Amino acid sequence: MIRQKIVGMTAAMAVGFGLAAIAPASAAGFTEEQAIAGKKAYDSNCAQCHGFKLEGPDAPGLVGKDIMANWDTAGGLYDFISVAMPPVAPGKLGEEAYLNIVSYIMSYNGAQPGDEPMVYDEDKLAAISLVDETAAGPAGGAVADAAPSGDTNVPQAFTWGTQLPGGPEPVAKTAPAGSSVPQAFTWGKELPTAN
Repeated sequence: MIRQKIVGMTAAMAVGFGLAAIAPASAAGFTEEQAIAGKKAYDSNCAQCHGFKLEGPDAPGLVGKDIMANWDTAGGLYDFISVAMPPVAPGKLGEEAYLNIVSYIMSYNGAQPGDEPMVYDEDKLAAISLVDETAAGPAGGAVADAAPSGDTNVPQAFTWGTQLPGGPEPVAKTAPAGSSVPQAFTWGKELPTAN
């Protein structure tokens, strides 16, 4: 009890003196149980496109500082996936599953779980900075190996023409001459042209 009071007073003093940046980062706003449940939900609903190591073989990867910066907050990531994913049944997984998946993605990127579960509260989700919580980066081993190299920007095709939070302006692509498939359906890859 005394230790908790001392820790609380130290944190309050640090904030009061403008030293909050020096104080240890708070837990990421999710529990280990949520991250474990999120892995199961991710493996069942997301991995077929985004990869089991979040490397994104057939869809954008979900590992790395640039990816976390694209979404900015847990709220930004939740807002997108809860209405757009999975593409075959957007928004159909339910609030708890989406919160668990966000927890898993954050955990995979190096965020540390805490004692408080992530809940759907716009203000609380908006207060969880993905960049800050995942600053340490993915843990060693297979997680580190999964980090994508090169361009990690999410192709605009995956946003159905909607601006990503904090992302670049959408670039309008058109189908190459002689093609009837809109470029948006090629996941950012150029279509071959008929000669």
